[in-house]
Amino acid sequence: MRKAKLQLEAVKAALEKMRGEYVVMNINRGRNKFERAEGVLTDLYPSIFTVVSDGKVTSYSYNDILSRNIRFCAKK
Repeated sequence: MRKAKLQLEAVKAALEKMRGEYVVMNINRGRNKFERAEGVLTDLYPSIFTVVSDGKVTSYSYNDILSRNIRFCAKK
């Protein structure tokens, strides 16, 4: 269990460095459904982070990154 905690802290630290930057993400929604999300990484909370795109705020879990349901892509 300790290793997962360390990985979670690494994800949070990496996202902290990206705060305020424009991000592009590929999101796996299951059953071969993929979505591309773009926006500015705004806030980091204890269990979620938020991305703002066109005035719409969307939240994602750090666990989605650990389970590879969310992958960050290169910037435009």
